[in-house]
Amino acid sequence: MLIVLALILIAGLTGGGLLLWEKGGKKAGPKAKPTPSRVDTRLDWLVRNPEKDKDTGTNGTPKKPVAWFAHGNVIRTRARDITAYDVRQGKEQWNVPLPGVLCAAARRPDHDTVAVMYVRSGSDCNGLMAVDLGSGRKKWDRSLPLNDPRITDYGDPQVLMFRGKVKVMGSSESATFAADDGKVLDHPNLRSSDNCMENRASTDGKILLSVLLCNFGERQFVQRIDPETGKEDWTWKAPEGLEVRGVPSVDPLVVAVSRREPHQDFPTDLISISPEGRTRAVISLTGNGNAGDAIIDKNTVYLSSEGQETANNTQENRIIAIDLATGEKRWESKAGGNRVGWPIGFVGGRPLIYQIAQSGDGGKLVMLAPRDGSPTVYKRMPAESAEEERNVAFMGQVYFENERLFIFSEPNNKAENLLLSFS
Repeated sequence: MLIVLALILIAGLTGGGLLLWEKGGKKAGPKAKPTPSRVDTRLDWLVRNPEKDKDTGTNGTPKKPVAWFAHGNVIRTRARDITAYDVRQGKEQWNVPLPGVLCAAARRPDHDTVAVMYVRSGSDCNGLMAVDLGSGRKKWDRSLPLNDPRITDYGDPQVLMFRGKVKVMGSSESATFAADDGKVLDHPNLRSSDNCMENRASTDGKILLSVLLCNFGERQFVQRIDPETGKEDWTWKAPEGLEVRGVPSVDPLVVAVSRREPHQDFPTDLISISPEGRTRAVISLTGNGNAGDAIIDKNTVYLSSEGQETANNTQENRIIAIDLATGEKRWESKAGGNRVGWPIGFVGGRPLIYQIAQSGDGGKLVMLAPRDGSPTVYKRMPAESAEEERNVAFMGQVYFENERLFIFSEPNNKAENLLLSFS
């Protein structure tokens, strides 16, 4: 069980920072009511895993796929396609094949358009496709430009959509395209005269943040960009010895960083930043949970701690609330049971925790009181499907949208089912 929990926590932090880099939108649906009409749920439908016995993994495949909710569908990226399922019955509505293996996708659509990167030729991420989420049709497909094909590429890729534009970034290339037709709007030479390059960007749809690496990463900055003019409003410099790993929240702004130490690949601290671009508080993640599952509201970050074995040979962990202004811990909560759980969003202003199913007992959704962490069971999944639920949730992704719970399997998980839906 310790190994299982470790894998779950690691999964939330890997994959080129997909979870950290565009987590402005909350997984919990904004229209959800604070009190459900029915606590006990049912398994409405499931989707069998068509890739259970296939070897679809490549170096370009993202560790964490992306899901969107639009037009009554839940839409999911897979290794070689994008598929939409009706949220009520789980019937496939449309499918868009990819010319190659998926390697990155925009987490936030722009006016029903999403863009994905894929391996167009060779083994590099060098193709870009836009899909309309309403019609389920490909809008355009193109190759990515390179400044020097011999030495530059889009390794460690990221796709971002913002105000009619598609922004693509990698380890040594960056380009911006028109979302409507894929026309190149900007393709800078990242190794400019001041030796700085844009490495990542993040948005909540209103605010745009850019992360710059200078002197080969020795100096790192976060810039807030004016969406109208494209000019910087302010620049924040990362403290010496720290590397920027991601942006768990754009508003309020929280940056994930790690210390410059050998084999230190995951965030070690969170830094909250004021609207004026000044450091508010530094929050150490040592003993305080993992940044991959962080959810953040106006004043508080909520984290899940590592699991601990209990006397009856089960696993449990804690949810930790930390003040963004002071960096001080407000409270810890077991969320009302001997379970492993992690935050997935907010319902009625309260953090919502998913607790994974146990043998013979389905998972739970638990709301926590912001003041002291006291728990209230919001939804209970049925015991009859506990084994299937646990197999899919293992290293998977959980979304709560319009009073429905969706659990997606991790790409390399050979579970029988790809997707479960409860209501």
